[in-house]
Amino acid sequence: MKMKVILLAALLAGVSTAQAHLINFGWVDNGNGSVTLWGEHWHGAQAGPSTANGGIHISGSGITPFTAQWTGHSNGVSRTDTGDRDAMVANGTLTGYQSTGFNSANDSNWFFTDPLVIGNGTFDFFTGTRCCIDTMSVPVSITLTGITSVPPGTGPGGTVSEPSSLILMGLGLVGMAGFARSRRKA
Repeated sequence: MKMKVILLAALLAGVSTAQAHLINFGWVDNGNGSVTLWGEHWHGAQAGPSTANGGIHISGSGITPFTAQWTGHSNGVSRTDTGDRDAMVANGTLTGYQSTGFNSANDSNWFFTDPLVIGNGTFDFFTGTRCCIDTMSVPVSITLTGITSVPPGTGPGGTVSEPSSLILMGLGLVGMAGFARSRRKA
């Protein structure tokens, strides 16, 4: 009986130290001052992005904590080992990735966020401990590299305005300046 208790305790200890369901974090520099974050889920195709933990919580020294929601998913990204993640980098799907330290043979399903502002640097990523899809037991330190459209060390921030929104805003400002100039002449 004592041996069974020891064996069960050892099994539970091994489970509690694993990072659980998200085994890799990836990122892609969109080239427009924004980055999309990715999280690789280790088992089973998903019908949609996970909301169990409210997204990915990003923190670190000297930055304001930020949460980015998982807004999409990609099932069945062909992968049997790290080489396939490298292929995702080579084909531009990812700019880079980093393991959380937990692996499984059934990887290949990813969640991703809307574009946000974040630069190269080391950040703590944590999804939360709620069951079941994007669960992590503890935060992991992730070092983002290869991002060129955002200054290094830029902490996480809100989503980036679409170019069409920026154009409209610029046209509005030009129009207001023209109106002000015509009032001064009159």
